[in-house]
Amino acid sequence: MANDFLSKVAKDANKAIKANDSSPYRLKKEGSKTAQIRTNTYKTVKLIAFEEDRKMIDVFDELIRIGLTDPKFSKYNK
Repeated sequence: MANDFLSKVAKDANKAIKANDSSPYRLKKEGSKTAQIRTNTYKTVKLIAFEEDRKMIDVFDELIRIGLTDPKFSKYNK
């Protein structure tokens, strides 16, 4: 009887692991939010991401962080 229970648990665990493409030891991915940007800016960032073989979200994040270092926003910097 205990063997049946263990095999059922093993099947359920195996199914759960296969259902998730990522490793159970992987850190949780950071979430993102949608934002409105001008089409011209979007096209420029898309070009940068393509030429540098990077994800657009990473390029946007870097550009925003660069912009936030401006003295005008110094009270928001940690």
